[in-house]
Amino acid sequence: MGIKGLAKLLSDEAPDCIREVEFKSLHGRKIAIDASMAIYQFLIAVRSGGPNQQAMMLTNADGETTSHIQGMFNRTIRFLNEGLKPVFVFDGKAPNMKSGELEKRREKRRKAEEELKKAKEEENTDEIDKHSKRLARAGRKENEDCKRLLRLMGVPVILAPMEAEAEAAALCKAGKVWATGTEDMDALTFATPILIRKLTFANQSSKGAQIQSMNYKKAIEGLGLTHDQFVDLCILLGCDYCDNIKGIGPKTALKLIREHGSIEKILPVVKDVPKYTVPANWIPDEKDKDETTDEEAEAAKEATTPAYVLARDLFHNHEVDTDVELKWKEPQAEELTKFLVDEAGFNPERVKLQIEKLKKAHAANRKPQARMDSFFKVVSNPAADAKRKKRLENERAKKKQKAAEDRKKKGKSKR
Repeated sequence: MGIKGLAKLLSDEAPDCIREVEFKSLHGRKIAIDASMAIYQFLIAVRSGGPNQQAMMLTNADGETTSHIQGMFNRTIRFLNEGLKPVFVFDGKAPNMKSGELEKRREKRRKAEEELKKAKEEENTDEIDKHSKRLARAGRKENEDCKRLLRLMGVPVILAPMEAEAEAAALCKAGKVWATGTEDMDALTFATPILIRKLTFANQSSKGAQIQSMNYKKAIEGLGLTHDQFVDLCILLGCDYCDNIKGIGPKTALKLIREHGSIEKILPVVKDVPKYTVPANWIPDEKDKDETTDEEAEAAKEATTPAYVLARDLFHNHEVDTDVELKWKEPQAEELTKFLVDEAGFNPERVKLQIEKLKKAHAANRKPQARMDSFFKVVSNPAADAKRKKRLENERAKKKQKAAEDRKKKGKSKR
């Protein structure tokens, strides 16, 4: 899911951090790609309207879905042909705090299954397409298929200790890759220096295809926040790790963070306002410490820690592993052919042609080539600069006015 409303908020408040650039501008770049997000996009890309959606999926002789294999195979070859060096990062264990979000997703899946059944009975093609896409997911088999495929193709595969976005962001910060490739905005919350979106959409095969580049440093500068404040903003907007305060939209969340600086200082301001609903686990009841043993206190620590604090800790101290070696190797052509033709049921001639392209791409990428930074069209934005300057001036004026009012009140109280 990522962070609700963050992309739109950045577009409005920090437009300089976002650029639309050509796909070929990634030539020579190493990019850590969120594998699960890519697989999901490949699964839904082949679905189209029709009374029998399952028949529209690519399958092998055993009836097993293979569209994720085809999508990953073809797209990865295109990445390499363009000079991009992909690293696919797979999710590890889910954080305990994500269990609530996962349960919500399971409930949505159950509802989608019911709606899909109803749509099929009514032969409503639009509803069939909509609910089929909602049911598409990258499960264990799809992930294992793609890991095996990528290794046979000679492309690095990384298994994250926990969340793929956090691992990719850590690799980026460590200088192992240039950017994180995912649609999930929480990669920015994990402070990836560069976030690339729209990288694995189906329309990327078109000439001059555009992708979206987001710069983390420019994002927080444009918002006028520190990293700690940005993380708190993301929690207020809504993340996977805890519920957020109902009634607070993106603009209000940003305003509150700018005025108060942290969730701790915001809570006293909003907790008694009727239009806002603060989650119960954000302000847990505290037991009398004198009535509990040290063991009980330690065991209850997580239960009595506000949920937003635990979420914040996950963003700041997520389990990652940057002690990895990234190597792009020669494809194992024979084993790759067996996998794609014998197991996945792909056309032998097409597979042969694609493997030849794959070999050429690997060979080309071994030769040092110059970066094509000229493809990035950097255009100044005077309007955004003026807007940011005006906002900062208004904030300073408000602070001065508040300070003057406080001094005035203090003077009256002394009299």
